[in-house]
Order: sequence, then C-alpha cells, then structure tokens
Amino acid sequence: MARGAEKSEFSFPACWEDSKVMQIRFATFRPRHLSIEDYDTKMKFWKDLVTQYLKFWGRVTFSLRDLQLNFMRGDQLPACLDTVISEMHQQKQIRPRAEYDNDPANTWSGWLMNSLVKRPLSWSWLKIKHSVVGEDVEASTLVEWIHLEVLNDICELMIKKLLPENRGKLFHFDAFKSLCDVHQIRLHTEKDIFACLISLHVRQLVGLEFKTEKQTRSIHLIKIPSKETDDLNINETDHAVHNLQITQADLLKQLENLEDEIKANDERARQYIKENKRQMAKTYLRKRHLVEKNHERRSIALHNIESLLSSVDEAQNSGVVLDAYKIGSSTLQKVLSDSGLKYDSVDEVLADVRETLEQHREVQDVLSNSTVDPTASQEDDQLENELRELCGETATVPQKSNAAASNNNERFEVVISDQEMIEMLANLEVEDGSVSVSSTRTLKQLQQS
Repeated sequence: MARGAEKSEFSFPACWEDSKVMQIRFATFRPRHLSIEDYDTKMKFWKDLVTQYLKFWGRVTFSLRDLQLNFMRGDQLPACLDTVISEMHQQKQIRPRAEYDNDPANTWSGWLMNSLVKRPLSWSWLKIKHSVVGEDVEASTLVEWIHLEVLNDICELMIKKLLPENRGKLFHFDAFKSLCDVHQIRLHTEKDIFACLISLHVRQLVGLEFKTEKQTRSIHLIKIPSKETDDLNINETDHAVHNLQITQADLLKQLENLEDEIKANDERARQYIKENKRQMAKTYLRKRHLVEKNHERRSIALHNIESLLSSVDEAQNSGVVLDAYKIGSSTLQKVLSDSGLKYDSVDEVLADVRETLEQHREVQDVLSNSTVDPTASQEDDQLENELRELCGETATVPQKSNAAASNNNERFEVVISDQEMIEMLANLEVEDGSVSVSSTRTLKQLQQS
C-alpha cells in the first residue's frame, strides 16, 4: 500500500493540521533542563503517535527512516524522531531487531547479557571510530526496531482468534499468513509475522520449523499443538499427516476442476448438436467420458487418503483414551491405598457389623420375653379380694382348668347375678343430691322387675 493511502486512512491528531504547532513538534529537541514541561509534552506526543500508528497498521518492525517518511508533512520531515527512538529504547519500549532475533524473550536477559558482556568492546571501538571518522547517519536510520507493546497486542489476537480454532494442525508460513487475513489480523509485512511467531514460540504456544534458502533463515512450518502439554517439536508423524492433508486439499481442487471440465464438454456437445455437427459433438462426449474416468480415479484416491487420516485421528484418540485409563487406574489405586480400602479390611469390618447387629437382636429378644415380678401379681389379687369384701361379694369363684392354673399370671373370674347386683347397689350409701332423679327411677324399675 502506498504511503499516501496509509496516511489518508490513519487519523492523525487534530493539531496535525496546525502548521505553527507542528513546526515546533517537528523541530529537534532542546535540552530538557531549559523547559521540562515542553520537553515532556513533546516527547509524549511523539511516543503516543508512533505507538498508535504502528498498532493501526500492524507494524511490529520499523525503522527511523520509515517513521520519517510516514510522518512527513508536505516536504518537511520530523527532525526529532531520533531522540524519540533513543528515549523509547532507554525505557525498554522497543528493541533492536537484531537483539530480538538472538533473544526474543521479553525478560531482556539477552539484552542485558549483550549490553554488559558481549558488546562493550565493540561499542568502545565504534565510539572511537565515530569520533575519528564520523557516524554513518544514513545507516542508523535504517536500523530496524521492534515495538514490544504492538508485538504483544498482535500475539494476544492470534492467541484469541487463531490458536483455539486450529488445534493440532500444521501450517506452511504462507498458509498461516492467509489465516491471519481470514481472521482480520492486520500485519504489515512478513517480518511482522515472523516476529510474532518467534514470540509465540518462546511462550511455548506454537512449534516452528525453519529453513535456510540463499543464506536466509525463514520459518517453514508452524505447529499448533492440540493441548498445552503436547510436544512442540515437529516430528515425522506431523510431517506425514501434513503431507496427507496437502494431498487431500490438492485432490479436492482437482476434482472441482474436473467437474467444471465435464460441464464444459457437455455444453460444447450441446452447442455442436444445435449446429448439426454431430461428429464434433461425439468428440466432446468421448472427452467427457475420459474426464469422468479420471474423476472417478481421483475420487477413489481422495477416499483412501481421507480413510488414512481418519484412521490416524482415531489411533491418536485411542491413545488419549488409553492414557486416561492409565491415569484413572493409578489414581484409583492411590486413593484406595491411602484410605485403607482393601478386601481383607473391608470384610473384617463387615463381619464386625454383622456380629454387633446379632447381639443387638438377642438383647431385644431377651427384653421382650422377660417375666413380670410375681409379687406385683399377688398384690393385684389382694386388691381384688378387698374390693369384693367391700361390695359384700359372697359368690364362689370357679376353678380354672389345669392348663390355666399352671400359668404364673393366674386370674379368677367373678360371676354376679342381676339380683345380687341390685342388692349391692341398694346397700350403698349415697350422699344427698349426688344422684339424679332419672337414675333413681331406673333403679326402682330394676327392683320392681
């Protein structure tokens, strides 16, 4: 995309059209101690603008020359961007791309190692060289930098959109690039994709395989693991499955082309029939038959490849199920061992439970069949005799059968006739007013009868 089109789509701040303000912003930085507030305001303006611009276009890598050309107003180039880049580098917001390729981890451990150990001598030599010969300003403007905030934002988009939908797949670099376009993840160049993939690889989220062509090292294959614990190394099995998938996709395209060719031959045959050119129509019909046979062979090949892929996938799933069985078995054995749930111990406990329940039933039976104290029965008999004496009872008590007499709880049945009952009631003394008239009438009627 042309720079003019890029600038037209990006929304610059409102002050961008103010020539007086931007003339001050484009000028070189004056020493900070002269005006701290103006210096910090100008520095914040450019740092925010650079970050917003790179995020908008998905540019992880950039150079000073790129920023100068993209932020040009008319014929005027910003003369202060070198100071901005130096400030961002000191605050660890950006890193030189060369250092990032050697140590892409965000811990800056490689940067510290290179700064404190590896490069002090080379820097000293460069300072001496520049003091004598002069620094190559043009070369410094072409040094490529990586903006870490933009890098992290694009990586998070890939983690959110790309990785969950493509678990267990292997992609060529070009296919992964097309996948980013499908999910509307804007990336400016292949260098930006390369930097993002290196960052994801360092986080152990993807596996990478590199290739070297014409002394240039580039990413060849990207592996997205099925789960986080999977091996990120691309092995022979991954290559085999990937080749089968590529062949499957090629066969699908070939079948589509053959179907289009069959339709085209039919249309030409119909056209020649309309023109009464039957021999030409027969020629295209024969051609259609050849294409149909070719289509049938390709369909069989596609079916075989799909069967192989299905078998491989089924075998992988069976391996996962077997691993789950192993984990479940070992876990259950550990739980049983820790809780003491063994056959002998469980059988012993159940035997104790059965014995205890048997003892409980025996105790209940003894309590329910126990004999009452005989003195209580004798006392009850005495009370019955006294009650009969009070009533003036003279009736004899019949003897019980031998079977009844043998019972410990022996009881006597008292038989009283109606006349005896009336006489007993007449001899009772009753207080005045305690018996109702109706009761007296009933008693007189009984006596008359």
